[in-house]
Amino acid sequence: MIQNPFHPEPGPADLLRERLTHGRGRLAVIAAITMAWLMDVLLVNHLEHRRLIAPDTNHLLRSVDSISTVVFIVTTVGLIISLYRGHTRELFRWALAYLLFSMIQVITNVLSMVDSAGIKHSAGLSGLWDVAAVYMESVLVFMFVYIFLDVSTPGGAFVWPSREGEDPPEPHIIDYLFISLNVNSTYGPTSEAVMSRRAKLVMSLQVLLAIVMLTVLISRTVSASS
Repeated sequence: MIQNPFHPEPGPADLLRERLTHGRGRLAVIAAITMAWLMDVLLVNHLEHRRLIAPDTNHLLRSVDSISTVVFIVTTVGLIISLYRGHTRELFRWALAYLLFSMIQVITNVLSMVDSAGIKHSAGLSGLWDVAAVYMESVLVFMFVYIFLDVSTPGGAFVWPSREGEDPPEPHIIDYLFISLNVNSTYGPTSEAVMSRRAKLVMSLQVLLAIVMLTVLISRTVSASS
């Protein structure tokens, strides 16, 4: 069968976009943004309760957290309306607005860790859990960002490898988690080729945040062990 050049076969990102904007995939989108918001709220509340953040930084985190609640409500309403009306362009705009703010939350939390780098904690090494929590928050938020970039970029932001003679598989959330974990830990590309310049810029930001978190982890470990 000869493929029509004016109607090319849908790629992996096209298949994923179709699944996320129809049927149960729409519920997965709403659940994802809810999880990202709850994760940040719980983390900030726990850090504040344990007094692991300097007062000035705590005020900044509380302000960002309050704004995030408003942003979450507004973007969730916009996303739900766009999803169920089939307005893909508006859906991407609402998703972009929320993900940009989610990245601001991650950056704010990482900066709060810098303030705690030289603080001695009586809990010793067990008191390093907050750095691990911010690390995992970064991995999950950027995972959602990579999903958005892939489904919103014409032709996809990534080239997905496949076995010889087989079509590229439809990407799964685990594939994007794998990309995010690799960027956060190895500071290098994964087996998936990055084709989007926007994705490359986002990866660069994630690498910089990961380096800061690693520096804070080392500093806090030395402080807790001395």
